[in-house]
Amino acid sequence: MAKRKVRAAGIRKTDLASWNFILFLTLAFILLVVVLAAMRRLTFDVRSRAGLTCPEVLLPRAEDCASGWIYKRDVTNGCLKFFCGAP
Repeated sequence: MAKRKVRAAGIRKTDLASWNFILFLTLAFILLVVVLAAMRRLTFDVRSRAGLTCPEVLLPRAEDCASGWIYKRDVTNGCLKFFCGAP
């Protein structure tokens, strides 16, 4: 009776095929981490470039406005700001 020949390519193909799912999950996880890290920096950057974030309010100097400062919302961007009040 003749012996069956076992092809080495067939064994190698099935051996690599079992790792496909693990390789896919690893690469997907790495991609997810990279995208989330990029998005964390991007969200603040996009909002600030679009003008949607309000700047920090600094206390003005009293001598810059003789009539007194008024703290109210700016009409142009909706942020709170100090305005020099009219007497």
